[in-house]
Amino acid sequence: MRRIWSAVVTATLIVSMLEGGVPVAHADYGPTTTYYLALGDSLAAGFQPGKGETRGYVGDLWRRIREQIPALGLRNVSCAGETSRSMITGKHSPCHYSAGSQLDAAVAFLGAHTGEVAFITIDVGVNDLLSRCMAWDTGLIDRACVVDLLPRLQTRLTRIVDALAAEAPGVPIVAMTYYDPFLGLWGLVPGGRHLARVDQRAWAVFDAGLATAYGDAGAAVADVAATFRIDDFTDTVVVPGRGRIPVNVALACRWTWFCSPEFFGDPHPNRIGYMKVARTFDRELQGLLP
Repeated sequence: MRRIWSAVVTATLIVSMLEGGVPVAHADYGPTTTYYLALGDSLAAGFQPGKGETRGYVGDLWRRIREQIPALGLRNVSCAGETSRSMITGKHSPCHYSAGSQLDAAVAFLGAHTGEVAFITIDVGVNDLLSRCMAWDTGLIDRACVVDLLPRLQTRLTRIVDALAAEAPGVPIVAMTYYDPFLGLWGLVPGGRHLARVDQRAWAVFDAGLATAYGDAGAAVADVAATFRIDDFTDTVVVPGRGRIPVNVALACRWTWFCSPEFFGDPHPNRIGYMKVARTFDRELQGLLP
């Protein structure tokens, strides 16, 4: 099982979350009276195993907000595999932007559409975590590594938010915390219960660092981690074929592909998971939109 975990899960995560391709939406969608601008990684791009890039939470959120703002267009400059560094500099980004980087592309769009952007969403940082702090042979996330990573990551997140806010003052910016797909290790690999608990503690430090950086920079935070109840090992549910397991494990398996037999180890949300992320953003936006 350890060999299968290393070969299958590691390959899946590296290929789908740390690699990437062409940005999913370097075109405008919908009417052009006002826009929703989205930045991010594979979650904003909407990656799903076996399908590639789909509408994801960005498309779901756009459709939800269009019920309030019918003339809302969408500009999605996200890139599967983006890190906070590559988002800023464009260096080692899986995607090409004529403006230079994903952040440059977003700022250029804001400059060309002054007064026409209703809100901005961001998700970035998880690829920083996985590329630096994940031991791929064991599935263990190094908490000390996360603590060491956070100051640099927080500086880059602040830079991203500041650049957007400077070009579009007063426009709501909403960023997100991340769900923890590695909770799915519970009961699926040898030592999985221990791994799930240890990884979750490191993941909680990561999410707290994101929330602090975004909040200090003036962005609102959609607490996706809370939606997925990643801290809740206490409440349990009965899952067919697995018996009684913690609710955070059950939700990680129910709303992502991580525990699926076909795509075991893939961390991306399924259609339900993307809708849950979109609804979390929607709830945060309701107090910010006119």
